[in-house]
Amino acid sequence: MNKHYQKSIRDNLPESLKFIFSPFFRGKLLKNKYFIEYYNLLKTREGLDSDSIKEYQLDQLKSLLIYSYQNVPYYHDLFRLTQFDPYKFSDFQDMSKLPFLTKDLVRDNFDKLISAQTIRNGYYTATTGGTTGKPLKVLLDYDSIFKEIAFIYYYRSKLGYTFKDKLVTFRGVEFDRKLWKLNPMYNEIILSPFKLSKETLQRYVTKINDYRPQYLNGYLSSIYFFARLLSENKMTIRTKLKGIFLISENIDVKQREFVEQFFNVGSSTFYGQSERCIIAEEKEKNRYAFDPYYGFTEQILIDNNTFEIVGTGFLNRIMPLIRYKINDICIPDHHLFSIESMRRSSQGLYGKNNEFFGLAALIFHSDIFKNVTNYQFIQSKKGEADLLIIVNDMFRSSDIENIRREIDRKTNGVIIFNIKKVDSLIFSHRGKFEMFISDFKNN
Repeated sequence: MNKHYQKSIRDNLPESLKFIFSPFFRGKLLKNKYFIEYYNLLKTREGLDSDSIKEYQLDQLKSLLIYSYQNVPYYHDLFRLTQFDPYKFSDFQDMSKLPFLTKDLVRDNFDKLISAQTIRNGYYTATTGGTTGKPLKVLLDYDSIFKEIAFIYYYRSKLGYTFKDKLVTFRGVEFDRKLWKLNPMYNEIILSPFKLSKETLQRYVTKINDYRPQYLNGYLSSIYFFARLLSENKMTIRTKLKGIFLISENIDVKQREFVEQFFNVGSSTFYGQSERCIIAEEKEKNRYAFDPYYGFTEQILIDNNTFEIVGTGFLNRIMPLIRYKINDICIPDHHLFSIESMRRSSQGLYGKNNEFFGLAALIFHSDIFKNVTNYQFIQSKKGEADLLIIVNDMFRSSDIENIRREIDRKTNGVIIFNIKKVDSLIFSHRGKFEMFISDFKNN
């Protein structure tokens, strides 16, 4: 059966039937030949030396280049134009002979980037989150899903995860007005980040206690908000957690510390993107290593010690992306890297005279937000901004003036703030949270 129809059936089953058929759907993942192959490959890698790992990566890269030349019109033409011979490829340095692939080039050459070879188990259309304002459409093999999950499960195993463990996940999916839904393929219940509030908190806690997960999983911003609500309302969850997995968002260090301390467990994360081009394992807190079995990653110097990330993915054959500019940046730290999106580095507020205040400038070390559960800046005009705040029962009207006085000090009075108490903040359609939202272009 086509995997698209399998997913459709799984997603649309009544919840009662999902529970009944959970072992069947879970088996579709754990018994998948690609999942097993890649998971075992990663376990075997633990006993290899660095030269053997580089040799494997080089072989995979050469195989992809030959495949792309033979099957993808865009690369066939490009390789001939640049006199690049994939059959003679023998050194990573040879990749520099090829031009970069940008998001605009993908849009302009979409049809030519599709492989002419039949993909046995089919493919589907995916879109990026559109953090630069223009979502990107790409095609991905269904088989690449199982390959990628092998990497993720392998990373999770280092935090004690086993295939039998259950997850409660906070992330944005289609909930049909419900607070939660069962996802039997991944042994998880997904909770809506959109409807989490003081009023719904008890329902979330009840569902988690009934399901008894070993791990929390999802967006840090949502898990942090959940932990803050629990703390402020003197509530806990009864289940004993083994850890927390953080996905899909940049990591706020303070939020992460709060979450780990509140639940008294460690957390882990990894770096990846919708285009399935690069994955990086977090080796130390907020420091990553790019995985050589997932793809070939290049760091292109921008300025000083900052590099743009460029990737060539090995897992996807319907639309290979070669020397693809991710639009994220990394900074070397010994043998590891810190990573963040380019958009994050440019997120912030603009003053009336075009002054810019980034994330670092608006980190507050005082206790002015001690009675604020969460907050968000919205700006539609230079020199003016809304500050949305969700408050707890200890919040007093005098707190507003304290907040205003502190942010005026931070921004030197060049931004007029309208502070609004709200019940919920603004999320993307995928349920992700951004500290700053701007709906104007700064010129």
